[in-house]
Amino acid sequence: MKNETVRYALFSEVFAALAHPKRLEIIHYLGEAQKNAGELAELTGLSKANISQHLSVLKARGLVHCDKCGTFCHYRLTSPKVLETCEIVRELILDQMQTNSQLQEALQNVVPLRQERRK
Repeated sequence: MKNETVRYALFSEVFAALAHPKRLEIIHYLGEAQKNAGELAELTGLSKANISQHLSVLKARGLVHCDKCGTFCHYRLTSPKVLETCEIVRELILDQMQTNSQLQEALQNVVPLRQERRK
């Protein structure tokens, strides 16, 4: 049972790292190509210090890797599976939106329980 607890804790840590909109945005940009902190700051509108904090979380969870090149650090995703995970979640959200839209449409076709008063 202990192994399952550890496994779920690790899952939770990765999902927590993915749970911030700006970190997802960073992942999106790193999915296009490796970038340094200055480039990410410019793209996201965040300060370099804030970008650094987000990158630290992503690195600690093994989602992002830093390649040092002189005084610069170039960041990249550790695996294409990081983007695949985000894509699966996007598809899940789209499925939920479609289901909600279909339910909303079905409810619009239901006869109201009481008639609205006419003025």
